Amino acid sequence: MTGRLARGVRGVAVSAVALTIALFAAGCSAQDSAQDNASPDAPPRTSAGSTPPAPGKLSLSVTPEELRGADPCKLIGERVLAKFGKVEYDRGISYGQCDIQLDGPGDLSVSVFVDLQSGPSDVDAGDPAPTPVLRDGVTVYENESHGGLTGGKNCTRDVMLRERTAAVAIGVYGDESGTRACLIADTAADDVIRLLKSGDLPSARHAPDSLANLDACELIKKSEAARVPDIDPGEVHVDFTGQSCTWGGESIDQPNLYVLFEHLDEALEGRPLTVGGRTAAVQYNPAEDDSWLLGPALPTCSVDVEYGEAGPIVAGQTEVVSVGVTGNSSRQELCSLAQELAPKAMARLPKP
Repeated sequence: MTGRLARGVRGVAVSAVALTIALFAAGCSAQDSAQDNASPDAPPRTSAGSTPPAPGKLSLSVTPEELRGADPCKLIGERVLAKFGKVEYDRGISYGQCDIQLDGPGDLSVSVFVDLQSGPSDVDAGDPAPTPVLRDGVTVYENESHGGLTGGKNCTRDVMLRERTAAVAIGVYGDESGTRACLIADTAADDVIRLLKSGDLPSARHAPDSLANLDACELIKKSEAARVPDIDPGEVHVDFTGQSCTWGGESIDQPNLYVLFEHLDEALEGRPLTVGGRTAAVQYNPAEDDSWLLGPALPTCSVDVEYGEAGPIVAGQTEVVSVGVTGNSSRQELCSLAQELAPKAMARLPKP
C-alpha cells in the first residue's frame, strides 16, 4: 500500500518516494511466483461466506500490450464514480497510474488509486493475502484492511486480465465511514470488467518518443549495477509498464539501485547540474528511522534528468528520468555513483 500512497508526493523525501513507487510497482513479482504454483485454469478460492462460483470460461480479447497503452484514468467511468461524490482526477507522476479523489457526501472523502500491474497487489506485513474470486467470469483478487496512514477502511480489487501477466489494480483508501470503500471498489471493478470484455480500451495516445514506450530496465547493465555496494545485480524488479526498474533489495530499507520514469509539472529539486547537455539535479535524502510517510529508509541519492515534453494526456509536463542509489554508504559515495550511472542511462535513450 505504501507505494500507492506515495504517488504524487514531491518534496521533502522525493527520492525515497520515487524509490517507493518503483519498488511497489515491481513488488508484484514476489506474489507472481506464488501464483506460479497454481494451475492457471484452476477455479479461484472464494471469500469467506460467499457462494463458490462456477469456474470461469471467459477469455478476454484485450492483450497485455493493449493494457500497457491504455489510459488508466479512463478505465473507470466518471459517471460510475460520481454516485459516490465529486470526482477529481490526478495523474500522479508516473504513467500507468491514476489517482482519483472522491469528495462527499458531507465531509466524507476517499482516495481511489488505479494501477496497471502484473499481478495482485502486495499487502503490508500481517494483513491477509488478497483472495481470488470470480466476478462475471473474471478473476478478481479482493482484500480489505483498516488503519495505517490513511485511517478508516481500505479495499483493493485487482482485476486480472491475464493471470501472472496483467491486471488493473483498484485501491480505495481512507473510508472513515467504514461502509463505502468496498462498495466503491466493487463498483469500479465491475466497470473495469465491462470495459475489458468490450475489448475497446481508451488509449493513452502516448507520443512515439515518450518514455511511456520504453523499458527502464534497459538503461542499466548488470556490470554497472554491480558498482552499487551490497546489492545483487542479478536481482531485478520491473513494473508492468516498464516505467520503473530496481536492482537489489525490494524495500527502501535495503540497498538498491533504481531507474524511474516520471512526468512532472514543476522544476527539479536539488543541486543543479547538466547530464549529457540536459537539465538535471542531484538530491540526497538521509536515513529515516521511521518516516511519517514511508517508514524506515536508508539514505538515497538520486539524479533527476529532464528528457522531453510529456503528453498528450499530461500535456505541459516534463518527462524525467530518475536514477537513484540507496545504501549504507556515505553521502559522497551514493551521490558519486548516481552521477556516474545517470549519464550511462541517458546515453541509451533515443533522442526525444
